[in-house]
Parts: sequence; structure tokens; C-alpha cells
Amino acid sequence: MKRVKVIEKSKLTLKGIKCFIEREVKPFGTSARIDFPKEFIGKKVYVVVVE
Repeated sequence: MKRVKVIEKSKLTLKGIKCFIEREVKPFGTSARIDFPKEFIGKKVYVVVVE
């Protein structure tokens, strides 16, 4: 899996949002996962990590 550089910010502005879903990241072997509905298969999504 490709690693990306994480830049911490306190403000995020988005346009063209189709929907908003809140999920909890759960352990999965030596990694983690987030479950999303099948309607998002093949879609480009962004994950925003909050505290």
C-alpha cells in the first residue's frame, strides 16, 4: 500500500459533497478497516481523521 504524507490541519473546506458518513476504524489483522455501503464501490473517497 502506498503511504502518503499526513499534514495536520484544524480547518477543512469541501465542495461538491455527495454525502457524509461517520464510521469507527476497527482492527483487522495487522491493519485496520472502515466499513462503507456497497454504493461507494468504485467511488473516490476521502477519510478525515478526527480526535
